[in-house]
Amino acid sequence: MSVFNNIITSLGNDLYGITDEVKVLYTYNLYKKSNKNILYVTNTLYQANQIFQSLSCYTSDVLLFPMDDFLTSEALAISPELEMKRIETLTSIIENQTKIIVTNLMGYLRYLPSKRLFKESFIKIEVNNDYNIKKLIEKFYNIGYKRETIVTKTGEMAI
Repeated sequence: MSVFNNIITSLGNDLYGITDEVKVLYTYNLYKKSNKNILYVTNTLYQANQIFQSLSCYTSDVLLFPMDDFLTSEALAISPELEMKRIETLTSIIENQTKIIVTNLMGYLRYLPSKRLFKESFIKIEVNNDYNIKKLIEKFYNIGYKRETIVTKTGEMAI
């Protein structure tokens, strides 16, 4: 690995014409040295998934922030799985854990709420506590839940 480290050191931050696997190794090496968050942006969601899978072989400190590549498909049918993955990633980031975050261009361009606003939207429900159902329903509406007769996916609620 010392030969690889010497090559990486001599390159600095300019990487051109290398394979994705070498980019992954470079990113992982940079992460280990700096102990800071690293944002890895790819062109497409497919590429982001590939880089995420490769980085996952080296460390568990890697997160995926997936966003659909096409605005029209997001407007028509938002994937609950992708939405849940984004929420998990954001939650991990605000807990101040250092991670490598992999996303595609649309994920990078996505408008996100402030850290304070995101934290304030958390709803903590505990067993054996009493809650005002009207206030609870209002909080769920405010963070984007939809009311359904039967809950079948993430982001739905039933009374």
